[in-house]
Amino acid sequence: MDNKNEILIAVREARRILGDCADFRVAEVLAILEGIAPFLDKEVVIGLKCKSCDNYASSSFPLSKEFCVVENSAHCHAKDVSLKNLTAIKLVGCPQYSCAAQEELVNLGRAIMEEDLRPTFNERKLYDRSKFASYSVAFRMLSDPGNVCLEFGHKTDEGFACSDIKLCIVRRLDPGFGAEASKKISVAMLTSPIMVVKASLQTRRQLDIDYVLEWIAKKRKMDIVYL
Repeated sequence: MDNKNEILIAVREARRILGDCADFRVAEVLAILEGIAPFLDKEVVIGLKCKSCDNYASSSFPLSKEFCVVENSAHCHAKDVSLKNLTAIKLVGCPQYSCAAQEELVNLGRAIMEEDLRPTFNERKLYDRSKFASYSVAFRMLSDPGNVCLEFGHKTDEGFACSDIKLCIVRRLDPGFGAEASKKISVAMLTSPIMVVKASLQTRRQLDIDYVLEWIAKKRKMDIVYL
C-alpha cells in the first residue's frame, strides 16, 4: 500500500463501515483524522512519534552482537524490527510509546554536568591546540534516543568550541560507536546506564580527569568505559 495514502484510506474505510451509526463524537474525530491524514505518511509519523520514543534507534543489529554488519535504518527496540518493515498504521497506533526513560537520562546528564563537572572544573583550563591558548572549561549537553552526550570545550564569540573530550551516558547499546568500541561497551553493559568516555589519553592527562570520572561513576552507580 502507498504509505502516503495508507492512513487516509483506513480512515475513509472506517467512516464507510460506521456510516450513520457512528456516535457523533467518533464521527467528529474521524472527520478530523481524514483532514490531516494526507499529511501523515510514514516518515512524518516517525518524525512526530517514533524519534522521541524510548524504543527508537537510528540503526540496528541484523545479528545479535554482530557489530561489524550494521543495517543503517530507523529501528524499534521494543518490536525488534526495522521501522521500514512496519506500516504507517502500526506506527500510529503503537501503544508502547514512552519518553520516560529518555527524560530520566537527560535529567541524569544535566545533574552530572551541573553538580559534578562544573564545580570540579571551575578553575581548570583547557588547552586549545588550534588557538595555542588555554580557556576556562565549558560544557554542552546533546541528547539522542538512548544516550546523552556531555561535550567539554570553551565558549567563543561564535558560541561553543568543542574539544576532543566527550562523556556519553548510554542507556542501551546501539552500534553508532563503531564495531570495536561497541564490542568493548557490550562487555561493560551489565548495568544501565553506563558512562562512555571518548577522549585522547593526552587530553585526559592534561586535565587530570580520570579520577574525577571514576568518582562520578561510583557516585552515580555506573560502569565506565574508556574509548
